[in-house]
Amino acid sequence: MANKPPAGLSHLIQQDQNSMTHLLLGPLNHLNGIAQQLFQSLSPPHTKPPPAPLVTALADADATLAAAVQLAYRHQKKQQRIEALKTEVLALEDSWRTVIMQLEQGRRDLEAIISEGDARLNAIEQAKAGTNPYEFFFRSQ
Repeated sequence: MANKPPAGLSHLIQQDQNSMTHLLLGPLNHLNGIAQQLFQSLSPPHTKPPPAPLVTALADADATLAAAVQLAYRHQKKQQRIEALKTEVLALEDSWRTVIMQLEQGRRDLEAIISEGDARLNAIEQAKAGTNPYEFFFRSQ
């Protein structure tokens, strides 16, 4: 089930999907404009004041702002999760590097042991070949 953006924010998300600031400032600017219009309609008339905004316009602006705040909250939670995963990945990478270095050291140690074992086997083979006590007697005959 995909998360659909609130209806009031769909046009903002289409304009700039990468800007959480834009998603929050759009509804705030809209609410600010409605509030300015309301205050101008209530001020003493120097000239003919603009008509007061509809109550539904204020309610719509409030709903859009609430949806933007909820979206920002979800975005913040997801970003926190991403940061936690980054930290975990870095810790795992450090652990992995340590294991790889230990394996490499173990490989070097085993190569040294194998090389030493090969040298011993060669020495044993040479000793067997050169020290047959009965070989002298068999050659003489």
